[in-house]
Order: sequence, then C-alpha cells, then structure tokens
Amino acid sequence: MAEIFKKIIEDICRENGIKYNFLSKDWVIMLEKNGKKRFISGYKFDLNSHGIGLIADDKYALYDVLKVKKIPVIEHKIVYNKTNNSDYAIGCNTYEYVKDYFTQNNNHIVIKPNNGTCGRNVFNVTDINEIDTILDKLFKTNYSISICPFYEIKNEYRVIMLNGEKKLLYAKYLPIVIGNGKKTIRQLLLEFNPIYFKDKLKDSKYDKILNDKEKFEYNWKFNLSQGSIAKMVENKSLEEKLIQIAKDVCNNINLRFGSIDIVETINGKLLVLEANSGVMIDNYIKLNPNEYNLVKEIYKEAVESLLEN
Repeated sequence: MAEIFKKIIEDICRENGIKYNFLSKDWVIMLEKNGKKRFISGYKFDLNSHGIGLIADDKYALYDVLKVKKIPVIEHKIVYNKTNNSDYAIGCNTYEYVKDYFTQNNNHIVIKPNNGTCGRNVFNVTDINEIDTILDKLFKTNYSISICPFYEIKNEYRVIMLNGEKKLLYAKYLPIVIGNGKKTIRQLLLEFNPIYFKDKLKDSKYDKILNDKEKFEYNWKFNLSQGSIAKMVENKSLEEKLIQIAKDVCNNINLRFGSIDIVETINGKLLVLEANSGVMIDNYIKLNPNEYNLVKEIYKEAVESLLEN
C-alpha cells in the first residue's frame, strides 16, 4: 500500500472524527465511527460485495458477464494449467489450445495473468514459438491465464465510479516520443514523463539522437506505472460515451466503487478492457500533484459511503 494512499486515509479520518487502525502490515485499515466498523483491504473498500469484487477483477469472468449484457468488451478467453484436469478446465488446459487461438487471431495475441494488475507479466505475442515459455513462466505464479486478440488501440481511458457517478475520467498516453534531429531519446522521454523516467534510462541506447519525425516507442502498454501519462479528456461527446459505458458496467455487475478501463481502437470502437474493484489513484497523483485534493475528495466520499451503511 503506497504511503500517499495511507496519508490520504489518515487525513480523512482525523478530519472527520473517524478512528482508524492499520493492520496486517498496513494492508488492512479498520475504520470505526458511531459504533460502525468498516474495512479497506489494499485499495478495496468495503462497498462492493466479495462476489462482485471477484468478477470485476477476473478478466475472463468480466468479459463473459458483459458479453451477456451486450456491453462492448474486449474478448478474453481463460486458460488453465495443463495439470488441471477438473471438468471446468477440460478444453482450455492445453498449450495447443493457446496456439490454435493464436493462429485463429492472425498470429498476434496478448497473454496475461487472469487476475493481474498494473500491466505486470503481460506479453504481446507474435511468435508461436514463444508461447510455451510464456505459459510456463505465468503458471508458476498464476492459477489461470487470460488470452485475447491483439487490438490496434488508439487510446485508453480510465473512469473511476462511485455509487453510479463518474468521479474522475482521464486518458492514458503511451510513452512514445518523436525526434527532431537534435535531442536524444533520453531527453525526449524525460520531457514526456520526468517523474517516471528520472532513474530508468541508464542504458546507452537512450543516448541515440532521433532523426526528425523518427518515432521511438518505449512501451506498448498504457499503464501509468510503466511510463504512460494521464490527461483530461477534452472531447465532451467522447467523455459522455465513456461515462455511459462505465455506468453500464457498474449497473450490470453492481460495482459501487471501482475503475473501468476502456480502449478506443483505431477504427473508433469503444470497448471495455477491464475493471478493478480496488481503486488506486497513486500514480495519477504523482503525475498530477495539483489534483491531490480532487483525489482526496473521492476517497472521502467512499469512506463516508462506507460508514453510512
């Protein structure tokens, strides 16, 4: 749990007469006021039921639910370890299943943990010979794996929802820089995101000066924890569409407090990528310190909702 999140919760509690205790090595926060006792575990507030939290954080389960509800969503398929011979795993517990899926999707898929976060261990696969190694690696620490087609994505957006209302919406921009024939890759990336890149560009390859209009892509993933930056969405029509999709997701899975990630493909489709029942806004604050009070207010409303129940 990040220190900035702990500080926000502490300040909210002190300012509003809420008793609090950090437990389980600071992973659990117990809140008490007026005889009511509520909990925050990690970044998960005691507003969502346990079952809803499991669905939201499970890429395949969320896909299946949203597909039934006819909400536009990126396809995900689940893969189980080849040692799992349970009835539910039969048919999707072999490496050949993944390789067949790879072939069916133009030899380009994404493989990732089914319950992963922050873009960790997410693989962009274009070589069928890499699949065995990737699956072996992921199954060492994951019960199930998620696979999906590779989508050509123009932009990714995050909508933070609380009690059916949008509280924060921003676009994520990839760490891609364009050369001018004068500056090195290092200089351009530091200009793009000085907070993230200040200590991550020691390799000599970043000394290269990019030619005029030459593009360098540091990362293909939109995670703020991996170099992307966050900006407000200025297109009001687009904003309304994104909010409506996020509301549809929350209403259909009864998610009271969570974040919805939505992608915009190069052909203009808006598709739900995933949802998160834990609301982590730490990286957003680091990139946008002037938004601290806004983020604090979101968490304050969540805490108040907890103690109203």
